[in-house]
Amino acid sequence: MRRGNEIVRYKGGENQKLTIPLKYSIDVFLRFVLVGTKGHTAKHPVLVFIHGESYDWNSGNPYDGSVLASYADLVVVTLNYRLGILGFLNANVAPHLKARVANYGLMDQIAALHWIQQNIGLFGGDPLNVTLLGHGTGAACIHFLMISPTVMPGLFHRTILLSGSALSSWALVEDPVTFATKLARQVNCSLPQDLLREHEKIVDCLREVPLEDLQKADVVAPTYLSTFGPSVDGVVIKTDFQKDMLTYFVPGDGVSSFTSSQIKTKRSEASMLGIPTTGTNRYDLLFGVVTSEALFRFSAADVSNGFEGERRDKIIRTYVRNAYTYHLSEIFYTVVNEYTDWERTVMHPINTRDAAIAALGDAQFVAPLIRTGDLLSSRGAINSGGPGTKTWFYVFDYQTKDGDYPQVS
Repeated sequence: MRRGNEIVRYKGGENQKLTIPLKYSIDVFLRFVLVGTKGHTAKHPVLVFIHGESYDWNSGNPYDGSVLASYADLVVVTLNYRLGILGFLNANVAPHLKARVANYGLMDQIAALHWIQQNIGLFGGDPLNVTLLGHGTGAACIHFLMISPTVMPGLFHRTILLSGSALSSWALVEDPVTFATKLARQVNCSLPQDLLREHEKIVDCLREVPLEDLQKADVVAPTYLSTFGPSVDGVVIKTDFQKDMLTYFVPGDGVSSFTSSQIKTKRSEASMLGIPTTGTNRYDLLFGVVTSEALFRFSAADVSNGFEGERRDKIIRTYVRNAYTYHLSEIFYTVVNEYTDWERTVMHPINTRDAAIAALGDAQFVAPLIRTGDLLSSRGAINSGGPGTKTWFYVFDYQTKDGDYPQVS
C-alpha cells in the first residue's frame, strides 16, 4: 500500500467536509468523508459508518453525515472497501492448515480504523470514543471485526448493528473455493491438479485477467446466500469461527445474565469441542431490526397483490434447502406451521404474503441478530474488577401514513 495524502490539521468550523483518498497498488480507493463539528478544542465522539446492502456492490459515498454530525455534535466518517471478487476471493481449500488472507474487504476496514486512530484527533475527533455503525452486510462485517483475532483492542469501542449479523445465513460464504474455481474456469484459468497445495496458482492467474472480464463472469450463489463475501481464511476469520461463536462470549467470571446451569452446560459443550471459555465482549452494543426485514426480497407485484400458498411454500422450501443441511423436511413443515394463521379458514393472498415475509425475515435477519445480542450481552463484566459492557435492542415499526409497510432502516 502506498502512502496516502498528507494530513492537514483540522481548523474547526461547522459542517466541514474532507475527502481523503488512500490509494492502493491495485487502484482501489478508500474514501473518508469527515464531517467536522463546532469548535476544535474539545474532542468529539467519532461515528464510523460501514455501508451494506451487498458484498458485491454499493459505496459509502452517497451517505452524507453532515446532518447527523450537526445535531449530535459528532465527527462522522464514511468509508469504502473492496467488494466482490476484489474484496473476498478465497481459493484456499484448507485455511486451517495454511492460513492466507482472503478477506481483503475486511482488511480495508481494519486499515481504515488504524488510520482513524492515528489521525482523527486532527479533525476534532476522540480516538478513544469510536463507534462503528453498519447496516445489513455492513453490520455483519462489524460483527466479524468484533471477534476477529486480527483486530487490535482499542480500534473501536462501541458497535451498532442494523439488520445484520455474522450469524445470518448470507453473512459467511461457507464454500468459497467452489465459487473461485467456477470463476477460474469461466475466464480460462487452468486449475492445478493439487488444489490443496497449489491453490495460489488460481489467484495468480486471476490477477492477470482484466477486471472487466472478471466482472462479466456469471458466478451465482444459491438463492438467499452470498457468492463473494467474508469467509474463513484463518487470519481475519478464524478456522473455528462457527464453533467459537458458541462460547466466545461465555462468562469467565461469576457476573452473567446466564443462569449457573446454563453456564455449566455451555462450558461443558466448549470443553468437548476444545474451545476456551474465556472470550470477552469488549464493546457496548446497540442492535435492532425492522418489522419487515425481508420485504426487499419480493417483487413489486408480490407486495401489491400478494400470492397463494404454493408460492409461499416454494420460497420457504428454497431457503431451507440452501441454508440447512439436515432434516430439511422437518424444518420446512415446522416453519410453515409456525407462520400459518390457523384461525383463518381461508388464507387471503395478502396474508400469505405477510407470512412469507415474516418467515424469511425472521430466518435471515431477526433470529440471527437476537442470537447475536444474547451472546454479546451474556458477559456481565470485562474482567472481575471492571465495568460490564452494555447492550440495547430496538424494533423499528414506524409506518408511514400512505405505506403498507414500515420504512426500512
